[in-house]
Amino acid sequence: MEDSNIQLAVFLEGCDTLKLNEVSTDAIRLRLFAFSLWDKARAWLHSLPSGCIILWDELTGALFNTFFPPSQMASLRNQITNFTQTDDETLHEALERFKDMLRLCADHGLQQWMIIHAFCNGMTQPVRSTIDVAT
Repeated sequence: MEDSNIQLAVFLEGCDTLKLNEVSTDAIRLRLFAFSLWDKARAWLHSLPSGCIILWDELTGALFNTFFPPSQMASLRNQITNFTQTDDETLHEALERFKDMLRLCADHGLQQWMIIHAFCNGMTQPVRSTIDVAT
């Protein structure tokens, strides 16, 4: 999937439906994860040396470092903090686009007040006035 956060969430939902006696959640996830990958991601996983990753957190960390590097996260974080509503965009459309940005960069590290501030400041003046009146 293009959105690795959603792909990972869907995978974890599936894994959480499976429980085996004497088998840890990490072991289940590690064993099944390859089946959720395609193309470059699957090739990357199979290129790792055998036994180099033994914990689920190690695998997700390595995956995100490879396919979602810090420079990409910084770029998405910058897009979030500098968000602007387009002239032909409704409040609802702008909010949905903003929420999509937040989903793409789940580990953005921004506090809730900063997110609200970025969104409100990015609205056109008429929409910002509507938000002010509504709050």
